Amino acid sequence: MDPQFSEFLKGFFTYAFPIIFYTFHGYIATVMAIWLLFHPYEPKFIFGWQVPMTPGIFPKRRPKLSKAVASLVTDTLLTTSDIKAQVENLLTEQNIYLAVDGMVNVLLTEFRDTTKLHRLANEISELTPAFLEHLVITTIEGVEHGRHKNIEIITEKIFDQIVLTVRISRPQADEAAAWIMESVVTPQNVRLEIVRLLSPQNISSLENSVNQHASGPYKILAKIIGIKRVCYEWRNFLEKEPEQADKILTDLLKHFHIEDQIADRIARFDMRALPLQTIAKMRQQTISLVEEFLINHKDAILNAVKNIQGPASNSVQSMIIRFNPESIQREWLERLKQNVSGFCYGYLKQELSGLLERAIPQLGVYGIIARKIELFTPQQLEDVIKRICKQELHWLEALGGLIGLMMGCVQVGVNMWMGASLGH
Repeated sequence: MDPQFSEFLKGFFTYAFPIIFYTFHGYIATVMAIWLLFHPYEPKFIFGWQVPMTPGIFPKRRPKLSKAVASLVTDTLLTTSDIKAQVENLLTEQNIYLAVDGMVNVLLTEFRDTTKLHRLANEISELTPAFLEHLVITTIEGVEHGRHKNIEIITEKIFDQIVLTVRISRPQADEAAAWIMESVVTPQNVRLEIVRLLSPQNISSLENSVNQHASGPYKILAKIIGIKRVCYEWRNFLEKEPEQADKILTDLLKHFHIEDQIADRIARFDMRALPLQTIAKMRQQTISLVEEFLINHKDAILNAVKNIQGPASNSVQSMIIRFNPESIQREWLERLKQNVSGFCYGYLKQELSGLLERAIPQLGVYGIIARKIELFTPQQLEDVIKRICKQELHWLEALGGLIGLMMGCVQVGVNMWMGASLGH
């Protein structure tokens, strides 16, 4: 063999080969290690014996991996506090208004479509009878069993906002006073009431009271006149001369302007001037009256509802068909949007924390993530991880080659040191 070629081979295997071998070995070993993370996808068997490291680490540990990733996301990356904070940041009056504005505009756009409008009117009119009957039944049953207080709340608001504030006008008071005078405070009724009042027991009580409490000239005058005798005479006159008594009472009622006084009292009457305890008692009595009426007349109310189902359906259908979005004033529509968005914002601002505490656990974020990952095929799992860590895996392979290069350099250094030692 040529001495020069022999020297070349000796130098190559002494210095260059270890570097190339170790570099290639480190790179291939790292590539194989990464490949074994994902491959093979299924277990391999030789003569019934499962080959170690089959399937790969990720396919084999997929259930545990799914739970670990789900725990990482829900406990660290996307916690309940993070979700609540993000929702609270998004919950602004402007965002709520934009949502309400979009919803109202979409609804009005749908109403402009005549075909859809007629179809909506037909569908709602068909549902109106059943809805109306169901509403009445559930309301009465709720009142009967005390399940809800809707009727109580509605009645209370009507009483406070309407009944308490009602004032009778003077013409209405005059009509009421005229009816009272014609039906209640008639001369005949007044005469009969006076006769009933002047009973022997009441006359004796009046005489005894005057004798006990009157003093001075009034007591002497009462004895001279004879209160007991006067009362009996007046009673006898009312009983024996009813026609003349009625005429006298008629003249007295006109002379004293009783009708005008009654009208004045009715026109000036204001329930808000009553004592608070009296108003509260009247309010509670009104609520009880309404609830008892609903319970006691349940069948009659349901029959009345059935009788008006047809007209109610026709009215609803006609009202929807005649509805024209263009007829709505812009100021009123804008005010409606502002009011609805303001109500929604205030409600959500107050109740958001409780709503999220109940809603977030029901979302089941942990279970969704775990199930999604567990349903991944080994190929999908490999693609996801490599897509996320593609650059890092390439650097890891390069790092394996670099470590091999360093080991090769160490080996060359050892060879050089050994050659130098042997040369000496």
